[in-house]
Amino acid sequence: MQRTTPSTLNGHRFDLLVVGGGIQGAAVAREAALRGLSVLLVEAEDFAGGTSSRSSRLIHGGLRYLREGHVALVREALQERERLLRLAPHLVWPQAMLMPFFDDSSGSRLAGWLGMQAYRLLAGRSRLPGPGVLSARAAVAAFPDLRSRGLRGALQFYDAATVDGRLTLANLEDAARAGARLINHCALVGLAAGGGLRLADRLGDTEITVHARQVMNAAGPRADAVRRLLGQDGKDLVRTTRGSHLVLPPRPTDRALAAFLPDGRIQFVIPHTDGTICGTTDVDQPVGEAEPDVPEADVRYVLDALAWLLDPAPTRQDVRHAWCGLRALPAGNGPPGALNREAFLVTERLPGGKLHTIVGGKLTTHRALAERSINQLFSTCSAGSPSRERALPGGEGPACPDDPLWARHGCEAIAVRRLCEEEPAWAEPLCPHRPMLGAELVYAQREQAAVSFSDVMLRRLWHTQGPCLDEECLRRAHGIFVRERRWVGDEDFAEAANALRTAAVGVSGGVGIRKA
Repeated sequence: MQRTTPSTLNGHRFDLLVVGGGIQGAAVAREAALRGLSVLLVEAEDFAGGTSSRSSRLIHGGLRYLREGHVALVREALQERERLLRLAPHLVWPQAMLMPFFDDSSGSRLAGWLGMQAYRLLAGRSRLPGPGVLSARAAVAAFPDLRSRGLRGALQFYDAATVDGRLTLANLEDAARAGARLINHCALVGLAAGGGLRLADRLGDTEITVHARQVMNAAGPRADAVRRLLGQDGKDLVRTTRGSHLVLPPRPTDRALAAFLPDGRIQFVIPHTDGTICGTTDVDQPVGEAEPDVPEADVRYVLDALAWLLDPAPTRQDVRHAWCGLRALPAGNGPPGALNREAFLVTERLPGGKLHTIVGGKLTTHRALAERSINQLFSTCSAGSPSRERALPGGEGPACPDDPLWARHGCEAIAVRRLCEEEPAWAEPLCPHRPMLGAELVYAQREQAAVSFSDVMLRRLWHTQGPCLDEECLRRAHGIFVRERRWVGDEDFAEAANALRTAAVGVSGGVGIRKA
């Protein structure tokens, strides 16, 4: 996957222009390209730089949505969960989960059990084990540090986990293989004469004009801002809320927790090999120029929730990293958690075609939404979608879960190993604090359209605890980066390292930031 040079596309016409390089835009671009359409996707910042790398990293039906009556959404999500487990085993894997019940919790064991049975029925022929019941003692044995005081027992069930940013990149890579043109750090800035669309290349400081029959607005939280750029003055379609997560050290258990808090919200504690993700919040948040960091109120909320759930309670000193993502929900009144997550399109007219804005959507259902959207936009594409049975890049061959490179790249690990043969020094870890190899940094530049040093360190070499910010480690990584640099910029170490540190603090708000 290469970044297309914008100047080579000036004046070109496309069947579809996708605005936004998150999971929804990536899936739409992939779907359209697989159907033989000409596609251009533009992203103002970096691919998966916003919400699509700041989620709870779950692929799930959503028991909370089932409790709220969104049966169709849960059924679709569970079907897509099964598809992703089969077609992207390196990106999506089974996750055992416990749902504990306490004397002072808001959940009912009977309602939970009935919900689990409905969950299993909606999943159809699932490859995951069915639910079970655990006593209080068995629940604590399965998840050490679970609060035993007032614990009445737990339900065990299975969903799936992922690394959201990698899943987004895999969709983009497959879109590129199918012929889509992809440009990050390139912003839509408005309409041009004759119905064209103006794009500003933020690397070359140039502006081009392209034409498209259809424009898909997949900008998520910034969807209404895109509409305004294109002359739409109707009411806002999107309401944005923030979801904050804290990262604790890795845990000895591979089970996750999904617990209903006394306030009715759900709290996740999700183990990954490189950290434990805890969250989340659901609070209205206006959209700003930059992605939000984690406010102090959210840190306190999640730590208080963990203090209610775990014994001993984690402290602020245990927090290793944090992030906050914006959800793009349908505009409406009422508490954010009650709004429907089912995605839909809103169509408006442009001088040279039509604008379609995605409202809502879940990480889990990205492929299904893309299939429906392309069917709706292009009547000639109403046949079955090739994406239903096509593996995502890296998922084509045999699974090797014990191989760390396979876990990060799937079958593309072969290409990473070839780079190790090209330059033996690249076979060494970049630093003693993170497992990624020098070859993976080179692969990010050559094959994953990474432009800046921050693109590589923050959004290609994903680590649950964030990038290592140790000076010596950054110097080694930057030396490799400069050698392989494809685009102008970030050649000065001090400036590049400072930009990375600023970006890392911008993600976390400084919560848990350590040099190493």
